[in-house]
Order: sequence, then structure tokens, then C-alpha cells
Amino acid sequence: MSPTSETAITEASSSLESAPLPDRSPEHPKPVHWFRRLAGGNTRKSLAWIYAILLIASADHFPNALGTFVCFLGAAIRFWSSGYLRKNTRPSVGGPYGLTRNPLYLGTYLMLVGASLAVNAWALAAISSVAFAVIYHCVILDEEEKLDRIFGEPYQLYLKTVSRFFPLRWFPKREARLAINPIEEHLKFSWKLTRENRAHPWISFLGLIGFLWLVAYLRLHFTGGLS
Repeated sequence: MSPTSETAITEASSSLESAPLPDRSPEHPKPVHWFRRLAGGNTRKSLAWIYAILLIASADHFPNALGTFVCFLGAAIRFWSSGYLRKNTRPSVGGPYGLTRNPLYLGTYLMLVGASLAVNAWALAAISSVAFAVIYHCVILDEEEKLDRIFGEPYQLYLKTVSRFFPLRWFPKREARLAINPIEEHLKFSWKLTRENRAHPWISFLGLIGFLWLVAYLRLHFTGGLS
């Protein structure tokens, strides 16, 4: 076989391995509880707006170092995750996906809590944590059912190997991750994927913290000072 033919076969195989898998949804799916349907709809957007309003109302301090760091950590996790996420092709097991099955949501949660802590809104951090846990528990359950239909047995193995949300276990061994997803290339960070996944957490982070500084600055100059 000529080198050209071998290259063509390799490229075709790689393309096949990376091609999106079909969503093998059942013809008659089980009915979904009304609250899970509610959580998966516009509820998240509505709660996000409510959180934003409460955060602005609480921003009577310039952002502190602790909250800013936690928010930065969340943005970093989201960016790290975006370099490994391949939607509907194979289970993502590289990078943070070896620690948690939902690193993007974990990053979002840390940004949310970090923004609250940055302005010393501890009560808001606690309340939003409870709301986040309830809503995203339903969202994650729906996604797990979908991914189980798409990936089947490899995803079942993934469920047993990696924690759902908080990293409660250390990275599984390389062999264990390859048993879930045998494509070694998927264990490596990809800058191309960050672009394809439109990962812009730094813009969100800088915009969020910058906005909190602006609110605090305006209060300082127009309401006689900060508490």
C-alpha cells in the first residue's frame, strides 16, 4: 500500500471517530417530571436576571481579593474545559473531565459564588447556591439521559469512574480513561476546540468584576460612600 493510501485511510478513520453520533432517542420516551421541564426551560434565564439584580443591589463594597479569585478560578475551569469538549462524538475524559463530568457548570457555579463573595454578599452566595443546586440537578439529569442514549456502555463506565459535579476523586488512570474513550488525541488540550466552542470566560469574568467595581464607584461618589 502506498504512503498516500495509508494517509487517506488514517484521515478517514480519524474523521469517522470524530463524527457526531446520532441521538438514539426512543420512539416513546418516558414522561419527564414537570419540574424538570420547568428547570430546563427559561427558568435559568429568569433566575440569572434575578441574581444579577440582587448582586447589583449588594455591591456596596469594591470587589475583594477572595471573591475575585474564586470568580477567576471558575473562568479558568470553563476555559480549560472548552479545550476538551467534543459534543456528541465521544465522552470527554481529558483535562477537567477526568475530575468532574460537568466542569463547565462547576466553573459557572464558582463564578456565581465568587461574584457574590467579592462584594461580601454571603447570604446571596448561600441562596444562589441552593437555587443553582436545584435547577442544575434537573438539567444534569436530563443531559445524562441524553448522553446515555448517545454513547451507551462507554458512558455508563464514565458514570462509575468520574464524579458528577464536585471533584471527589483524583484523575483516573490513563488506561481507565482510554477504556471510556479510546482516542488518545481526545486526552490533549485543543486550542481549536476552544474556538469552536466559543469559549470566552475571560470576557465574562472581566465584565462581571469590572461592572461590580463600577457600581461600587458610582455609589461612592453619588451616595456619600460605601458601607
